[in-house]
Amino acid sequence: MKGRTAPTAADASDRLLNSRFVALLAAQIFSLLGMEILQFVLPLHLLNLTGSGTLYGGVLAAGFVPYTLLAPVGGVVADRTRKRGVMVAVDATLAAVMAAYLALEGSSGIVALTIAVLMVAFAAQALYQPCVQSAMPHVVSPRHLEQAVAVTNQVGMVTSIAGPVAGGLALGFWGIGPIVALSAGSFAVAAALAAAFVRVPYEPPARTAGPLETVRGDLSEALGFLRSHPFFLRVIVAATLANLFGSSYFNVGAPYVVTESLGLTNQHMGALQGAIAVGGLAGGAVVALRPGGLGIARVPGLLAGVAAGIAASAVVLALPIGALEAYAGLVVVLLVTMGACVAMSIAATSYLQMRTPGTLVGKVMALAVMLANFATPVGQLVYGIAFDHVAPWAVGALAAIAVAVVAAWLGRSPREGE
Repeated sequence: MKGRTAPTAADASDRLLNSRFVALLAAQIFSLLGMEILQFVLPLHLLNLTGSGTLYGGVLAAGFVPYTLLAPVGGVVADRTRKRGVMVAVDATLAAVMAAYLALEGSSGIVALTIAVLMVAFAAQALYQPCVQSAMPHVVSPRHLEQAVAVTNQVGMVTSIAGPVAGGLALGFWGIGPIVALSAGSFAVAAALAAAFVRVPYEPPARTAGPLETVRGDLSEALGFLRSHPFFLRVIVAATLANLFGSSYFNVGAPYVVTESLGLTNQHMGALQGAIAVGGLAGGAVVALRPGGLGIARVPGLLAGVAAGIAASAVVLALPIGALEAYAGLVVVLLVTMGACVAMSIAATSYLQMRTPGTLVGKVMALAVMLANFATPVGQLVYGIAFDHVAPWAVGALAAIAVAVVAAWLGRSPREGE
C-alpha cells in the first residue's frame, strides 16, 4: 500500500494549524501536563519514602498493566464513539482521582494508594490516546499528517519538560500536596477545553451485534489487517522489544541512579527529566521541519543510535568520577538519546497511520500500543530488581546490547511502501 486510504473530513482545512487541530492540541497540552506530573511525582515520592528500586519498578509495572490490557478497547471506543466525549470523561475522572489522592495522601496505605491511582490513570490514558490518534486524519489533510504527528509529539515533549521540572522542584521544596493539586487542576482545565472547543467529525458506525461481539469483531478485523501486512507486525514487535530493553531501562534507571546511586536530589531528577524532554523536542523538531525526511527506512538506524546512547550512559556510570560529573554526563547522553527515540517513534507512528484505512486507524493504533507496551511492565519490574542487586553500569551495558540486537533484526526486514 503506497497511498493513504483513510478519508478525511470534507471541511477539514488544508492548513496544518487549522481551528480543529489547534483545539485538539490545546486540550491535549493540559491533559498531558497533568499526566506527566502524576507519572513522575507519585512513584518518585514513593521511592523517596522507601529507597527500594524493586518497589519503584513494581509500582510502574502495575500502572502499565491496565494500560496494556485496555488499549484495544480504547481503539474500538475511539472508532465507534464521539472522541470529544471520551476526552472530557477521561480528564474529568483523572481530576477527581488526583483530588482524592490529595485527600488520602496522609494515610498509612500510601503504597496501595499510589498503585491504585497509577492504575486508574493508565487505564484512562488507554482510552484517551487512541481518540487523539484516530482524530488526526479527520482534522488535518493527508499531506500534513506526518507534521501533525510531529507537532503532537512536540506538545508531549514540552509537557515532559514542564511536568517533571515543576514536579521535582515542588516535591523538593514544598512536598507532595501542591504538585498533586496542580495535576488535578490541569486535568480539570483539559476537560473544560475539550467540552468547549474540540470538534471531530463523527458518523456513527453500523452495529448489528452486542457490545462484546462488536469489540471482538472490530479487533478481529484489525488483527486481520495487521496479519496481511507482515512488516507492520515486525515494526510492532521491534517496538515491543525496544520498550522491554530500552524504555524500561530509562524509566526505572534514571530516577534510581540519580536519587539512590548518585545520592542527588529530586530537583536534580526533575532537571534531568527536563533535559531528556528537550532532546525529544529537538528530535520532533527535525521531523516537523523536514516532513518526509525520516521515513520508515531510518527507524533501524535510529534504534541503533538509542543502543549507542544506552551504552554511553553505562560508560559514564563506570567511570571513576564524582556524582555531579556523572550526572552531567548522563544529562548530555540522555538528551541526545531521547532525540533519536522521538524521531524514531514519529517515523514509525506516521508510517502506520498513513497506510491504515481510516475506519481501522483507532483499532490498529490501539493494538500497536498494546503489543508495543506488552512487555513494558516486565521490563520495569526486572530492572527495578536488577538495580537493587547489580551495578548500574552493568545493567546499562546489557540493555545496550539487547537494543542493538533488535535494531539489527529490524534492519534486515523487507519493507512495504518504500
